[in-house]
Parts: sequence; structure tokens; C-alpha cells
Amino acid sequence: MGSAFLARAGLDDTLDNHFRVAAQLGHEMVCLPVLERPEQNVNMGYRYFEPRELSRELRDRTRLLVAIIDGPFQRMVNQQGLMPVLMNWTEDRESTLAAYAGEEHIALDLTHRCLEKGFDAIILADDLAGEKAPFINPLELDALCTRFYSRAVPVIKAAGLFALLHCCGNLQQLVPLIQSWNFDGLAAIQIGKNDLDLLDTEIGGLLIAGIEAPLLETDAPTQAEMENLKRFVARFATQGRL
Repeated sequence: MGSAFLARAGLDDTLDNHFRVAAQLGHEMVCLPVLERPEQNVNMGYRYFEPRELSRELRDRTRLLVAIIDGPFQRMVNQQGLMPVLMNWTEDRESTLAAYAGEEHIALDLTHRCLEKGFDAIILADDLAGEKAPFINPLELDALCTRFYSRAVPVIKAAGLFALLHCCGNLQQLVPLIQSWNFDGLAAIQIGKNDLDLLDTEIGGLLIAGIEAPLLETDAPTQAEMENLKRFVARFATQGRL
């Protein structure tokens, strides 16, 4: 939940108010972004929580509790911008690999620290793709990212938590790579840009998808749009994995 959303309800963006609003709305899940220095990403529109702000008392909450941790590529993009990262990858690969290794270390540390806080799942967030294709060739993403995910995902699972991947964009060309990372599912899939049958068949697990932004932004969805949404929910919700 974004800070502006909470503000319109007359509430500060605090941990308690996240749970308060979730209770009022009947939400079954609360997601908390976690960062070592929240001031780094103040422009993202929602609050990041420092690990020290979270405690084992979170286990007493009655809702599914999820930590969202930015992956190393996402951390680089947040700090430098997407185009500079992509340009550096093509023009100065060694420095990009060195920068990625530094972000990898921080992301792994945050992952370990969240294991002690009472979360039920961890979403690793890395926007690796655009509307039509990955930002970088999947073979090169394998060389860049797989070391991190081959370390982070087993740690999460060994602690008894679900390991989920959030990745915006069209994931079709990334399916084999995501498969190799052994996630328990995908979180916040953009259903308008993906073949849900493909992701369901090839990756499976828990699929968290949602209502496309244009549908949320319109005051009066068309009957056709609502029928499409109903068909989507009817197909996946009955499987118990949506």
C-alpha cells in the first residue's frame, strides 16, 4: 500500500496502519518492502521498512506476511536509472559486474535478516523485462543474475518460507531461466503482457496476478472488460493457487 493511499485515509505510513487498513479492507496478505536505508528510494511512492523496525512480534499477526526485497539488478536501476545500467552493461561490463556483486551482497544480507522477522514469504523483486521482451539477452541475464538467485532462493526455502519472484514485463523468453531459479511462484504478474497458460504450465506454483492498471483507473469498466476479468478469476481461482 502506497503512502499516498494511506494519507487519503488520514493515516501515516506506519507498520500498524498497514495492518489496520488491511483489516478494514479484508485483505488476507500484507506486503512490506524492506531496505537497509529507506531514504534511498523515497521516490517510489511507498515506504520501505528497515529490518530493525521489524521484530519477531510480526509472527503474532493473523495475515500472510510478505517481505519484498529488491534484487541486485533492481537496486542498480533504482540508483542509476535503467538506461545507464543497460549502457554500462554494453560498454563497461566489468564495472557493471563489480557493481552487481556489491548489490548482491546487500540483497543477500537483507534476505538473511528478514528470515528472523516472522515473515511467511519473501518476494525478490527484479524488473528484468519490458512490455515485449527482456531488457538484456536471457543468456546474459543468466550470467549476471543466476549466482544471486542460486544462493538466495535455497536460503529462503530452508527457513520454511515461500520464495517468490516479482518481475514486470513480458516473461516469455525468461521462462527457462526462471525455472532454473526454483522459485515457489510468481508475484504480481502483468496479465495483459503474459501468457498465463505458459507461466502456469512451465513455472507453476503460486501465481499472484491482478487487475490491469487501466481497468483500475477507469470509472466505468466496459462489460467486455468485466467479463474478461470474471473468466480469468473463474479459471485460476478454483485451482487454489491464485
